[in-house]
Amino acid sequence: MQILENIVDYFLLFSWWKKAAILIALFSFFAQLYYYFNVFGRVAFIRLNPKKKHGEQTENIPMPPVSVIICARNEHAALEQHLSRILEQDYPLFEVIVVNDCSTDDSEILLASMQEKYPHLMFRTLVESDIFKHGKKMALGVGIKAAQYDLLLFTNADCYPQDNDWLRNMASRFSDKKDIALGYTRLVNNRRWIRADRLMQALHCFGKALKGKPYMGMGSNLAYRKKLFFDNKGFDIRIIGSLREDYIFINKVATRGNTAVAALPKNVNISALRISSLRWRNERYNELHSFALCRKGSRYPELAEVLSRLLFFASATVGIALFYAHPTWLSMFAGAIILRWLVQWFVFFRVQRRLNEKGLLSSLFIWDFAFPFIYLILLFVSKISRKKSGGQGIWN
Repeated sequence: MQILENIVDYFLLFSWWKKAAILIALFSFFAQLYYYFNVFGRVAFIRLNPKKKHGEQTENIPMPPVSVIICARNEHAALEQHLSRILEQDYPLFEVIVVNDCSTDDSEILLASMQEKYPHLMFRTLVESDIFKHGKKMALGVGIKAAQYDLLLFTNADCYPQDNDWLRNMASRFSDKKDIALGYTRLVNNRRWIRADRLMQALHCFGKALKGKPYMGMGSNLAYRKKLFFDNKGFDIRIIGSLREDYIFINKVATRGNTAVAALPKNVNISALRISSLRWRNERYNELHSFALCRKGSRYPELAEVLSRLLFFASATVGIALFYAHPTWLSMFAGAIILRWLVQWFVFFRVQRRLNEKGLLSSLFIWDFAFPFIYLILLFVSKISRKKSGGQGIWN
């Protein structure tokens, strides 16, 4: 108690800028702890297995039929390599619908030949029009309308499940109250900073969904009910070009009660897509453009945490510079940095295991420092470019 009184007495004697540095450091430190314990920590530690009633056997629960929907544009090589892994899933009743979206390669021939071996494979071919240009939204709509079943599971042509139970495990997230399941796609064949960014993005997305505030879903591993889609009049008519229809639709329909998080190794699928720095930048721009059409409270979903991170880095640096001659205060600033680092390490370690990621710890710590600066630049440029381009970007 005496030590605390001495600290308060010292604090009152400091000049206003030193007091400000201490208060900002405290505020940002506890804000960071809030995110790591109450948002990211939920992904790391909350039990995500479906709850069983007493005496209930999971294997006796009938699994609903599923329609898997894949949109593909000039993806012959990816379809040839990965589609059979989806078609051979261990699941009682499902169909796979591939929307061949204006491909100029031999995708249609490949799909026709595969259909002979896999009768539960369907495909629809869209033809490019010189007058009417369309984005991925239309291709997805065609696949959804063609689906026989109510439970829709979406993925990409470059993605594949890591085992034969992916479909079963994703479908198990649904219940009478759950209409949406958010899954994770692990990137391979990519640089570590891109993989680290994907993981950090998932921490935001899943953590807030587990808090009861879902705001987006990633279309490479996402499921929802067909009825939900049509009850909400489908995709937003404002979605044009490469705006992310999966983000915008889930933002509109997801609620505290109807969204499940599938953040376990058995729910993860894998993307073999090689993402260049330019493509990553364009995708990030498209995401930021897309959030402009979302609910007001989720238009900048990563901004608050990014700002608290920057404040912590800045205030900790300034605090160490200002209080190098005050051992007590210097040790408090150093202790805050070390404690945040330990909490980070524990959360990152657990999340890596839960999402079946490997070898990203060092990259996550580097990206933790670099991303706030990059994100603010992207946000600033996107606001300018959105006014000029109307939200257009790459097709993904």
